[in-house]
Amino acid sequence: MTEAFLSFSDGHKNLSVKEEKLVQKLTEAAKIIAALYVKQKNSRYPGANFYPHDTTKEEIEKAAKKNPALLSPYTFVERKKGKLVAIPYHVKFKKEVGQIAKVLREAIPLTTDKRLKVYLRARAEDFLKDNYDKSNVFWLKTEQSKIGIVIGPFDRYLDKLFFQKRAYMAWVGVLDKETTEEMAKFKDLILTSERIYLPGSKRAKITKVNIRIEDTLFFSGLIADFVFVGNNLPSSADIDLIKKHGTIFTLFKPTLAWRFDNWLLPIFRQVFTLETQRKYPVNELKQAFIKTSVLHESCHSLMRYEDAPERLQELFPYFDELFTDLLGIKGCGTLILKNALTERELELITIATICHSIYFFTSLPLRPHLDPYATGAGMILDFLLKGEALVKRTNGFYLDPYRALIAINQLTSIIEYYIALGNYQEAKEFLKKFIPNKVFAPLKPYLKGIPKGKNFR
Repeated sequence: MTEAFLSFSDGHKNLSVKEEKLVQKLTEAAKIIAALYVKQKNSRYPGANFYPHDTTKEEIEKAAKKNPALLSPYTFVERKKGKLVAIPYHVKFKKEVGQIAKVLREAIPLTTDKRLKVYLRARAEDFLKDNYDKSNVFWLKTEQSKIGIVIGPFDRYLDKLFFQKRAYMAWVGVLDKETTEEMAKFKDLILTSERIYLPGSKRAKITKVNIRIEDTLFFSGLIADFVFVGNNLPSSADIDLIKKHGTIFTLFKPTLAWRFDNWLLPIFRQVFTLETQRKYPVNELKQAFIKTSVLHESCHSLMRYEDAPERLQELFPYFDELFTDLLGIKGCGTLILKNALTERELELITIATICHSIYFFTSLPLRPHLDPYATGAGMILDFLLKGEALVKRTNGFYLDPYRALIAINQLTSIIEYYIALGNYQEAKEFLKKFIPNKVFAPLKPYLKGIPKGKNFR
């Protein structure tokens, strides 16, 4: 069952009476978003509910040549009198988006933050016409707002036919200024590492990347269903907007803590040797997990190829999410040379990445939509195991950090080809080689204590 709305009870900290009223009003809008998301999602079909269930990808592609709106990010495709037609979100959900716009306008007088006011007003207008560029630009200026809100159709993970349709989601959080400033310094070090792009590729240079770490108050829609620990917006499909205005990636403290305590730490204790566990205390591993999240989101902007979503279509997230993980670890070598990171921290980041990879596999029974992440995780584990970087001992696995760097570098070079230059068919053939169940087989005896199917609550 879809969890389309999650509330975090410990998120309400240091809010005035007026700010509490603002949060209540934004929660009202977010609950409507949850209802819209439920109408979009359908895990039984690759195209969810965005397309008729009796149609094929080929039929839609053929019809879209005459009617490009069929593949618009903000339309539902329906069959009327045998013909495929495109219904804009704001038409299909006229009542609901009207309510959302009304509630957002009602929230404006409840804040003294001028930039937030401008954003809320513009977002309310954009909901009624399915063009979010204007309000996205205003949102990018709210990175220092105490109370932040993201609301609208953004990520495309539900559309496994074309990776085009945007799913509704929302979140509200209170800025953790101290942690944001700390991790912003780490982010800046990552982004100063200039990378060489492959010849012939279409590089998208992102000039501005901001970070925001929040005490999240609630999730709604896709982000509640996926229980993300971070999110990077605007969407990779909005490449022109990103190149001109930059991005913000947000990390969510409640889900970071939940994923670490309930998944990563148990995996670490089950999979790794006692010697490894004694070497790396829990608090150091937890800090490394936060840094892997910063690395991952930062690398979305460090290396971006603007034509990759179009070339790879629904396969894009399989390569994109993996590539950012790999770049994060590879980039740590440069940080060590700059004395910004120690070898011990790199070892911890690699271990945190391995535990995170196992998380995606073990949580698949609960969240099958995490398949792109689990497939990428399988590739990381496969290269580490075959490269003898993850070595089996009598009481668990041991990490050889130097062999791990070699294995990661090899995989990074392969994945970069596909994300930079590869075409759809060759990417599809490459993915067929990696079946998560087969790759994770050597680790399964060590995963018996992991609480498969454990939900957020």
